[in-house]
Amino acid sequence: MTDDAPPRRATFAVGDVLDGKYRLERLLGEGGSSVVYVAQVVAEPVDEPTAASRAPLVQRGDRVALKLIQPHLAHDSQISARFAREARILRRLAGDHVASLLDYGELANGQLFMAQKWVTGESLDQLAGGKPMPAVRAMKILLQVCTALEVAHEAGVIHRDLKPQNVIVDAREGKDHVHVLDFGMAKILRGELEESANALTQQNMVFGTPEYLSPEQARGDDVDERADIYSAGVILYELVTGTVPFRAKAPIATMTAHVLEQPEPPSRRAPGATIAPALEGLVMHALAKQPDERYPDARTMAAAIRSAIEHPRDTESIRPPSPAPDPGLWDTDLALHMAESVQPTQTQLEPPERVPGTASAQPLGGVNRTMLLLGIAAALLGIALGILVSLVGAK
Repeated sequence: MTDDAPPRRATFAVGDVLDGKYRLERLLGEGGSSVVYVAQVVAEPVDEPTAASRAPLVQRGDRVALKLIQPHLAHDSQISARFAREARILRRLAGDHVASLLDYGELANGQLFMAQKWVTGESLDQLAGGKPMPAVRAMKILLQVCTALEVAHEAGVIHRDLKPQNVIVDAREGKDHVHVLDFGMAKILRGELEESANALTQQNMVFGTPEYLSPEQARGDDVDERADIYSAGVILYELVTGTVPFRAKAPIATMTAHVLEQPEPPSRRAPGATIAPALEGLVMHALAKQPDERYPDARTMAAAIRSAIEHPRDTESIRPPSPAPDPGLWDTDLALHMAESVQPTQTQLEPPERVPGTASAQPLGGVNRTMLLLGIAAALLGIALGILVSLVGAK
């Protein structure tokens, strides 16, 4: 096949029964390496992939999302290895907001397939339609995304491609129910898949979608759970403003912006939307350039979202916990940390009374912090001089 030749299409038709148990009902989508159908289970039971799997059994009449490798790639070892890896990742995940793996196997022609729970609804980008969403609804959707991330992260899995297209929302009965899909680019931090995962990826490769990449992903650095926290922050930013923080004509320019540029606060990006201070602070913390300055995990971010819903003007309760200082360093940063840990008394830094209508000094801000540091330096110098004088007198 030449480079400009059209890709070969899937060879199955609606009505075909695959593996003796799945009747194809309609084509959902088709990509370069795989094709997905809605299929009905026509034989039962469907055995679990392994005895250790937590995937539930399906029954006759149930509908599943059936994903298959494209026929012409059935014997491509790398494609097959990646497909099998995705199935093994999904096998580790079970929760109300993750589409469960129900079955995995190989057809007679060598095509691998996996059956997942069929999720109804529309993708989050379709639901939002490029317009700002009411803040409380957006935060409640992100709460469920965080629940899915908790499940994945506790299993040692980092999604790495979290975006609205991979979030399905079922809005029936007036209540949103969210599922996070597509763990095809996921990274495994620990467990039996770690070695096989590393064998299938290369260092300094960038995985994900430019508009939703964390800065460390854009640089090609190693990532952990906090990369997904950043992507979740981008999604929340987009839901409440109608736009992503960064978008350029070229993907590389978008990725560079994630690394170098500060996002515009949501309230400035969408001045017509109602964005409370707690929500804005939450988004900006999630979008911090340094992973240590973000929420450390999905559970902590979920707690911050709940606080922002219940107390929309409380910007303190949504702050991420501060990382512990490195005890092995004595430098300016450590001195500042020590200075900031000192609680000022009224006689030290604040006047005994304040004239009504005037602003009070901020403890440890500006000159006050400088004076305190100078005091620390003077004390250390005095100790050193005392030791020196003692030594000279002894001689």
